[in-house]
Parts: sequence; structure tokens; C-alpha cells
Amino acid sequence: MNFLVGYYEHSANDLPKRHFHNKFIKDYRQWAGRYIDFVHYTIPILPPSSDGFRFPGEFAGQYGAYDAIRHLYSQNRDLKALLKDESFMVNRKFFAADLEKAIAGVKQEFRSKHNIPQDGTVVFFAPGNEIKEAEFCLDSVRRGVREFLLKYSAPTSLSPKAPGLEQYTTVISV
Repeated sequence: MNFLVGYYEHSANDLPKRHFHNKFIKDYRQWAGRYIDFVHYTIPILPPSSDGFRFPGEFAGQYGAYDAIRHLYSQNRDLKALLKDESFMVNRKFFAADLEKAIAGVKQEFRSKHNIPQDGTVVFFAPGNEIKEAEFCLDSVRRGVREFLLKYSAPTSLSPKAPGLEQYTTVISV
């Protein structure tokens, strides 16, 4: 993000504001202001700070995040108890750790169900929720995935440690 500054140093144009969309705002301190101007966050946990600093940002809502976290909790037998009819409970201290464990569990289950090795690379493609969106981006993504595989897989990769094509799996969400 900092690379933009050089282009605007001797320009009549102002440097555009750099907005970032993230789950949390709790990890941003004063020094992050050199790279990011504003954060839109989806999980409303605000950190206490000894100097009273709060990074500029706004709570963007949990529409997608709420559904995703609810799904992850429902897939994990330890976290399933935290689900309620219209809400779920969150541990302030260990929410990130709980979420990472749930994500790892879903990943592991998906890989074992579809016979994908744990050390294999998965290219995930979600073309959109409309037929026209999927048709529009399908050809571009096909070319992009093909170039990616040619560049990073053996025998066409320049790296002597490049894995073979059997280590790559493409998943298309429909």
C-alpha cells in the first residue's frame, strides 16, 4: 500500500484514501496509518488501549460474517453449544482462536471427504450467484488457473521443488 505514495509526491492529484475491509479493527495501531487510512470491520470487538487510541474505522455489519460464523460453529461439536435460535455467544478472549480451530476442522473434513491431500494446494473459484456472472468470469478464471498451474507446477515451473499437477485441486462453487 505504501508504494502509492511515490506516485503522488509531486503530483497535483491527492493520494486516494486507502480503505481496508477486515474482520477486526483490534489489531490496528497508530503506525498502521502509514499504510491504511480507514478500516471497515465486521466483528464489533473494540480493543482497550492504554493511550486511548482508536484506529479510524466503522462497523460495516455482520451480514455475511454472521452466517459464516454460524455455519462454522454448527460444524464444530465443541462450538455448537454456543449457538442460540437467533444469535450465538462469543468469547472475547478466545474468539479468534475458536474461529481458527473451526475453520481448520471444516477444511480438514472437506479435504478428507473429497480425497484432497492435506498438503495439496486448492484453487477455490466462486463465480457469483447469477448465471450471467458465472458465464462472464468463467473464461477469465479458466485462463488464470491454467497460467497459475503452468507457472507453479512441475514440469513447467522454474522451481526444482515445484509439486506436480496431482498436488493441485480446483474447486468451483456453484
